[in-house]
Amino acid sequence: MGKKYKEIEGEPIFKTSKIVINCYDKMMTAEFDKASRYLSECNLGHKDHLQMELLFEETALMLGEITNDFSALLWFEKYENYCCLKLTAKTEMNFEKKEELISVSSSGENAMAKGFMGKIADIIETGLMDFDYVARLQQEYGGVNVGFGSMGIYDGYDGIGDMNAAWCLSDYKESLNDAIDDEGDENEASQEAWDELEKSIVASIAEDVIVGTKSNVIEMTIVKALKHA
Repeated sequence: MGKKYKEIEGEPIFKTSKIVINCYDKMMTAEFDKASRYLSECNLGHKDHLQMELLFEETALMLGEITNDFSALLWFEKYENYCCLKLTAKTEMNFEKKEELISVSSSGENAMAKGFMGKIADIIETGLMDFDYVARLQQEYGGVNVGFGSMGIYDGYDGIGDMNAAWCLSDYKESLNDAIDDEGDENEASQEAWDELEKSIVASIAEDVIVGTKSNVIEMTIVKALKHA
């Protein structure tokens, strides 16, 4: 896995300007209208451009589901064979606020995240509450039912830049496939999760979605293979 996207560890052919996103008291401000112009500067093929626009729109909607305060940067990077939508997000919080948010998240409400991107929002949001969260997904979920967090998790992951840990869509898909093959119709939760992926625009278009941590920052990279047409 560490070599799978070696190309995007290097310098991109083109990197766009960054969109600044701020969310305080559940009010988000961001100049999302600049995204279309920034993406045009990447000079993608028509179909690739349209699909990257869809990935951006889904990401913008996903960010609206995050309820705790955060600041973020979002931009596009073009490589020879891939285009990436990249997000870095962080939050400033004192110990008391962090403990309060973690106690709320442990009440089970996060388990109510709906849809594939809703679950990605849940990983990012909880990671912003507790920066060690992504690296502990395997232990916290413990493989119960689908264990969305535990499938596709890398501890000490070094595949993209210097992220410390990552959840990876491609390996989540592989884990679901294995679970369905092993248990067949008996594993209803895994089948429902697979059906959810098939309905997801992002999971259908993207080559991969990688969520990782670096210091006190949560990073997300959506990787799309370019068709060059």
